[in-house]
Amino acid sequence: MVLVLFFVMAMVTAYTSRSLLYEQRMSINNYRASASISAADAGIDWTISMLNGARIDGNCLAPVAPTADDVDFRSRYLSRQDDGIYTYVPNTSSASTPFVPTCVMTSTGWSCKCPNAATPTPSLTYPSQSAPIFDVTVIEGVKPIPGAVYIDIRGSHESSLAQSFGTPGNYMRLRVTAGLVRALPVPPLAALTAGNTITMAGSNLLTVSNTDPLSGMTLHAGNGVTATNQRLIGPAGSVAETSEPTDSVLLSYTTQPAPPDTTFKPTGLTAWQLFLTIFGMDAATFSRQPGAVFVNCSGGCNTASIETLVANNPSRVIWIDGDINLNAGATLGSAAQPLMLVASGDITLSAAVQINGFVYGRDVAWQAAGSVVRGAVVASRNFIGDADVNIAYDAAILQRISVGHGSFVRVPGSWSIQTVF
Repeated sequence: MVLVLFFVMAMVTAYTSRSLLYEQRMSINNYRASASISAADAGIDWTISMLNGARIDGNCLAPVAPTADDVDFRSRYLSRQDDGIYTYVPNTSSASTPFVPTCVMTSTGWSCKCPNAATPTPSLTYPSQSAPIFDVTVIEGVKPIPGAVYIDIRGSHESSLAQSFGTPGNYMRLRVTAGLVRALPVPPLAALTAGNTITMAGSNLLTVSNTDPLSGMTLHAGNGVTATNQRLIGPAGSVAETSEPTDSVLLSYTTQPAPPDTTFKPTGLTAWQLFLTIFGMDAATFSRQPGAVFVNCSGGCNTASIETLVANNPSRVIWIDGDINLNAGATLGSAAQPLMLVASGDITLSAAVQINGFVYGRDVAWQAAGSVVRGAVVASRNFIGDADVNIAYDAAILQRISVGHGSFVRVPGSWSIQTVF
């Protein structure tokens, strides 16, 4: 009887332990699933931030001495067509091995690798078998939606299992759609726009051309153009007058009082409604967007202050908080990677600079002969020409800025998950 009782007690104990073992296994599985989905979700945020970032090296960090291979994350993995549709950049060295950016958690944070043509398969150090990890398996355009991309992330709770992603039962897979919030939704129609006046000093020559048949406007001012010596070139076959010197609607955008909410009108910025009309958002929000480089110029900035920033931040807005004096000869921007320079204060061209892109400022003072802007110039208040001016409207450059400059953000409702556990 004692033996029978011991056997019954053993059976009861085993049955009770079965429930405990089940709870332990369920807890372990929940932990693994939670860690994996957290790693994948971190990968989504990391990828979006990288798409809005500057040039990077093979470790996904800002290079100390950038080389031709150290392009920004967006250019490294995406190719933008003229209509704004993105396509994936394939691995030309091995078509069967796509580029897969990967990050693993270390004691000091995420350690990442960003392969490219120069280093197609960079090695990644795994600090421990239990380190969370994620990789970016897909970054490709959403066809036929311009400015939208798919981001596909695999996350795992344990790096040793994830080193060969694809083994059943070791990762979570998340996908979201990211959309580009354009920094310049609608390019200006004129090569030179001034909310108030355009004034040329003395007999300085004002040369402005716009041969684009879709826009065709050379000068656009709210309160008049004063220039005794001007050369305006419009589209082929157009009449000589291709300007709008007195636009009361444009002038009203510069004189309307700002709303009580001061976030719409930061200190030093005028013509808040003109800003809203051009950029589609208030200046405070515009300057804080991830795709903008904020430059504090409260004490004044010059060419040297921004030349390196322009070179290292393609497809990003250079926001000048204050005044800037381009006082040294330089070429800012290119036809392939144009510059978008926006200042809350005044912009002065006191040296011969070559600018390929879009320039926006409060007062724009052109003081150096030999300066050339290909793209468009907007002065929210006045444009003053103290030397010969040469501005050429470039529709292709403005189109690249319109469909390429800005910030990627998550598209609401696009989140989806694939559970592989």
